[in-house]
Amino acid sequence: MNNKMKYIFLLIACVFALSGNAQKFNKKVRTLKVKKRIEYKERASGTIVDATTGSPLNGVRVAVPGLSTAMTDESGKFSIRIPSYEVELLVSSPGYQQKRIPLRGEKEVTVRLYDETHKSLFEDVLTPLGDMAGSQTTTALTQLNGDNSLSPATSPEALLQGTVPGLNTLFRSGMENAGANMFMGGFNSIYTNNQPLLIIDGMVVENLSAGISLIDGYLSTPMSTIDVKDIERITVLKDAATLYGVKGSNGAIVIETKRAKDAETRITAQITTGMNLKPSSIPMLDAVQSKRYLMDVYQSRGYSAGDIQKLPFINDTKPEQHSWGYEGNADYYRYNKNTDWQDQLFVQGFKQNYSIGVMGGDDVALYALSLGYLQNEGLVKGTDFSRFSARINTDINFSPKFTVQTNMNFVYGKKNLMQEGNASPQNPIYASLVKSPFMAGFTYNEQDQLSPNYEEVDLFGMSNPTAIVDNMLQENISYGFFANIHLKYKIWKELTLSTRFGLRLNKEKERVFRPEEGIPYEDVATSEVTNQMQYRTERIFSLFDETRANYLFKLGVEHQLDATLGMRYFNNRSEDDWGKSYNSTSDRFRSLQYGLNDLRQMGGSIGTWNWLSFYGNVAYSLKNRYFVNATLSADASSRYGEDIGQFQIFPALSSAWVVSSENFMRQLSWVDLLKIRAGYSMSGNDDIGNYAARRYYSSQNLLGNYGLVRGNLVNKNLKPERMARLNVGMDVAVLNERLSLSVDVYRSTIKDMIAYSPITSYSGFSTYIDNSGEMRNTGVDVAINARVLNLPSLKWDLGATVSHYKNKITELKGNSYLTDIADGTILTEVGRPMGVFYGYKTNGIYATTEDAKADGLQVRSGLADVPFGAGDVRFVNMNGDKYINEEDMTVIGDPNPDIYGGLNTRILWKNFTFSARFTYSLGNDVYNYTRRTLESMSGLENQTQAVLNRWRAEGQVTSMPKVTYGDPMGNARFSDRWIEDGSYLKFKNLTVAYDVPIKKGIITGIQVYAVAENICTWTKYKGYDPEFSASTNPLGYGIDAFMTPQARTFYVGLKLGL
Repeated sequence: MNNKMKYIFLLIACVFALSGNAQKFNKKVRTLKVKKRIEYKERASGTIVDATTGSPLNGVRVAVPGLSTAMTDESGKFSIRIPSYEVELLVSSPGYQQKRIPLRGEKEVTVRLYDETHKSLFEDVLTPLGDMAGSQTTTALTQLNGDNSLSPATSPEALLQGTVPGLNTLFRSGMENAGANMFMGGFNSIYTNNQPLLIIDGMVVENLSAGISLIDGYLSTPMSTIDVKDIERITVLKDAATLYGVKGSNGAIVIETKRAKDAETRITAQITTGMNLKPSSIPMLDAVQSKRYLMDVYQSRGYSAGDIQKLPFINDTKPEQHSWGYEGNADYYRYNKNTDWQDQLFVQGFKQNYSIGVMGGDDVALYALSLGYLQNEGLVKGTDFSRFSARINTDINFSPKFTVQTNMNFVYGKKNLMQEGNASPQNPIYASLVKSPFMAGFTYNEQDQLSPNYEEVDLFGMSNPTAIVDNMLQENISYGFFANIHLKYKIWKELTLSTRFGLRLNKEKERVFRPEEGIPYEDVATSEVTNQMQYRTERIFSLFDETRANYLFKLGVEHQLDATLGMRYFNNRSEDDWGKSYNSTSDRFRSLQYGLNDLRQMGGSIGTWNWLSFYGNVAYSLKNRYFVNATLSADASSRYGEDIGQFQIFPALSSAWVVSSENFMRQLSWVDLLKIRAGYSMSGNDDIGNYAARRYYSSQNLLGNYGLVRGNLVNKNLKPERMARLNVGMDVAVLNERLSLSVDVYRSTIKDMIAYSPITSYSGFSTYIDNSGEMRNTGVDVAINARVLNLPSLKWDLGATVSHYKNKITELKGNSYLTDIADGTILTEVGRPMGVFYGYKTNGIYATTEDAKADGLQVRSGLADVPFGAGDVRFVNMNGDKYINEEDMTVIGDPNPDIYGGLNTRILWKNFTFSARFTYSLGNDVYNYTRRTLESMSGLENQTQAVLNRWRAEGQVTSMPKVTYGDPMGNARFSDRWIEDGSYLKFKNLTVAYDVPIKKGIITGIQVYAVAENICTWTKYKGYDPEFSASTNPLGYGIDAFMTPQARTFYVGLKLGL
């Protein structure tokens, strides 16, 4: 850690030293060589007008980039010298979108400019190699820019959801700051990372967590440390990630934070406050209905009517007090409540967010400083999230040739969480749904008097949800520091050398305490556990360096060559330590030291991984009309096997043709842009494990005795996965950019895919990691944007994204295998898509014994054959052998959507701004494990009201089987009964903002606003929320296991400009 602090202090010292000496350095006399200006014989003229009002625009800059410049006069007219009538004019003005106008042989043009709120295909886009004109890109990418200050989102994923075609963004759950899983163009791997690479202010950050959280269902990622108010632009790279070589197969998300654009001092202050509402409840049995259900359960266990009446929760004899004590059922008041456990679990959480930003500087140095604090109470009682962030970005111009940029960010976060995503007795959502409603969270005596003592685990073995949320501690505290410095020196006009050095330090501490009261005891090897203390600390330290040389060569006005050579080095070190202790003397003692010595456990890991990349990029353009881009990356990684090449090569080639710049398009003046793109790229994924290709040993604890055992079977030929992607696209803008369309069609093949192949048992292992898999994705992504109305006082924009993909596994050793998740089975098989559900098909319920006998189906129980009877599920006997067993399992669902995307709209009316966004997914199946647990009717858990329709008598026609304790016939087995249509349309957010008209003074702007999130969802899904993604692993995609729903939340806020 001392070495790490040296790096941090050294970088900070450099920042302040550079800032302090910039003024002095800048005062030195500079000698500039002025080249003779080239005169052009041709001249173009025209008029620039406002696209909304039609009025002429004064002071607009018109340029042939790098050659000549002109400005418009008061009538909006301009005249500029040009080398020929084949050039392209760049038109720009503050407050307006820039535009590129191909002359196409015309001597005079009329240009209509939109305000900067209009989305344009001509605007500059952020790429890994710098800004580039949107009309000149050769690859599939999407840029988001604009003011994010009104968004209440706690991480950037919310900005990407439904706005980027091809990027399927799904929030993991409704837990505060849970983050989202993002899948680019389908699934790109079975077992390795599927999340896009992050590039934050030029520095590579892997979008994954190094360790496993102590809190089930929680995953920490770098995106959660970014305040969306600090973001200037986001670019999503789909097929342009070859530049990142072995890290780029999942695409990349390039984030640029805000910087000062000029020396004027600007201050913004903002406050937002809000509250979430409780979600709609799953309709569960009430107290009376639950007792009747339990009577059926006990009857199926062989209890007589008399035995059932003696059960304490059935006995209705009230206790009567006598001199010698109480007579009757002493537990009467304990078992005669009517508690709505969901209502007690979910709360209306208060939310608040404060921020302040300052920008300014002088001719030499610019700075942008921001401070933010938020505190959000969660939907589940006892959960919350708070975060403090500070960021400072600087730009220092030592001379026209030498510039320095610095970026620094510090984040502190604290989360109080709860388990989710499992059927654990410690998961409060699970506990609240299965807990009998005739009980309460606190005890009652014989006189129906409430006590402060928590109810213990009930006679059914169920936890007390109140005790979980009140007493269980699941805390995550994080500290993050991010900094980089970028030095850029222009050796001469065409040649630029730059280097970026950065570091990232992230530390997380987790503390978990499971109390004794109200939660079932657990067992360890030598004892029964009453309470439990757990601690975990994770540290990640990353060093990054990138040095590149760029050569920009122009030959006349028709040819341009832009060549870049670069090197990246990425060094990472992680340390993960944890400890567990059990059975302190009281729930008040929550430290590891208070547990029993002989029950303590500890463990951890230290990992390092390095990445070295040499890359080159050459971009050639002819007449600003024809573009070719070639990239080559040679990557070395510490994760490779010893017997493969030290460097892996990843090439890419893409091209674009701006058809609209051709002279034959002159008559189609309504076509602003028509560009056709095509490209082939290859990228990799080295998330194969830090030491999977190396022999290693692991410690093992057996009855308190520690020893070393072999941890793996080494594969010296292990190599990164490779993705080859072929992409064809088109960008179109017509009617003076009133309507724009982007379409991409792609086919990607993932080769050398990591798989766990079966191996003989005498090796001591069941599987062997290798590169025996192959998978393919084909798809189409569409983005459309339109300005429906463009009046002086009313503007209306509409936009939509539509994406579709087909995933298919094309090669796998052994052809197929099964994975059990949440009591369900996932099939991975050649010729099928990833993650399909594999189970039994059903065809209703047997209404009568005769119906069951007619089918003659049976199950094998030990040595006996047991026939299905009335009230049992009618399963489909796929192989016709009259036995229902694993031979009858088949594909029963596919979690992959047919289409997904988003709809957005914005209306500008006078000083009001209205914006709304919808997200949708169609055609995806969901395995509702939650409902399966709550409708199995095989145990003592409370059930949904759907079981009121259960089969009870001969001849009853129903869709719900009979109650059978233990489920001997397997009526609740994994079948299509639990597969639902997960399609949905969600009204994601609505924002209404009003700019208060004021006289400019100290206060330059006042904006008041209101925001609503997760307003409503249209779906047939029977769970809380059809939008969830509990696992980053595609095999867990589409499985709902007691997840926290996303809350309907309302905010109001005030923003001041000074």
